[in-house]
Amino acid sequence: MLTTDTPKENMGKEFEINLLDVAIVLAKHIKLLVALPIITGIIAVIVTFQSPDIYTADTTFMPPKQAASASSMLSSLSAMGSLSAMLGEGGGGGSMSGANDMYIVFLNSRTMQDAMINRFNLLDIYKTKSKQSARRALAGQTTVKTTKEGLILLQVTDTNPKRATMLANGYVELLLEKSNERAFSDASQRRLAAEQEFLNAKNTLADAEIAIKQLQEKTGLIVVGPQISMLQGMINSTERQLADMSISTTPNNPDYIKTRQKLANLQAEIGKAQAGSKYVSKAPERILDFTHKTRDLKYAEALYQMALQQLTVARIDEAKSGASIQVVDRALVPEQKSGPFRSTTILITGVAGLFAAVVLSFIIEAYDRVQTNTESIAQLKTIRNYLRWK
Repeated sequence: MLTTDTPKENMGKEFEINLLDVAIVLAKHIKLLVALPIITGIIAVIVTFQSPDIYTADTTFMPPKQAASASSMLSSLSAMGSLSAMLGEGGGGGSMSGANDMYIVFLNSRTMQDAMINRFNLLDIYKTKSKQSARRALAGQTTVKTTKEGLILLQVTDTNPKRATMLANGYVELLLEKSNERAFSDASQRRLAAEQEFLNAKNTLADAEIAIKQLQEKTGLIVVGPQISMLQGMINSTERQLADMSISTTPNNPDYIKTRQKLANLQAEIGKAQAGSKYVSKAPERILDFTHKTRDLKYAEALYQMALQQLTVARIDEAKSGASIQVVDRALVPEQKSGPFRSTTILITGVAGLFAAVVLSFIIEAYDRVQTNTESIAQLKTIRNYLRWK
């Protein structure tokens, strides 16, 4: 029994002695254990109370979703076979995550930062003449991230709650303005390309009409009465007016229907007038030249119609894709500060000071014991000898 219980008693005594040693060390350095947390706490109080209150304003918006491309409908239109090849086979179905990342990158871009700096005179607010410094300050105040619901959360932190709200809403307002200038989706890019193609086709058609008119005036190949010339001019003007209206209105618009009926009436009138017109041949080569010009005009008209249909499809495609962002929550003036949390900071700093004091107490105690132990002194000398440069 004695041999069995003796080790347990020794272990208990050893454990008790170790705890007592720890208590002795802590008691020996009680002043350090009290003073260091107090000093660090006082420093934390001074620093935190000199720091101004900060406020965070946040706004949430939904980026436009990418819808399926309407170009897939072109295969059912026989007249649009070549146009389908121009548009390509790809749809516009981008993922929500990809759209979010694209908007986040743009919100953090230098272009957006410069627009914010110019709009809200941030150089004066940040008291700097350098745009680079203002960009860094603005970037440090701004956080943009995607929420778990797939929305984009934009937060702006500032010492002035009203200014934080103004900047947060300013980001979204600028984004709405610039969304019309920048193509964020495949549908928008197709629409911009279709508008350019339509403009080129319109100019080509106008040039072809002028060329054939000049040929008629120069050669007298086709002599038409003033009524036909006037009707043709009215038809050309009405066709252009109808094409322009088709860009911004639907076929069911009353003005569009009225203009289309006007065009039909003019075409009927010129048909009647042309029945009594006189065609006078001057020379075979002139007839051939006129045939070429007429062919160019018909080709330009075909290109014009194709470009118009392409633009119509592209605009439908963009409308389905939801081209504008939807603001879910506008930023409101924050009623409570978002920092600094002074009491928490002071408490954490005090605990850290206490922990540092405990560690420092044991380091001091270990150093004192080494200095009084001859064996330890000899070991330290050996270590120093090895560490010396030779």
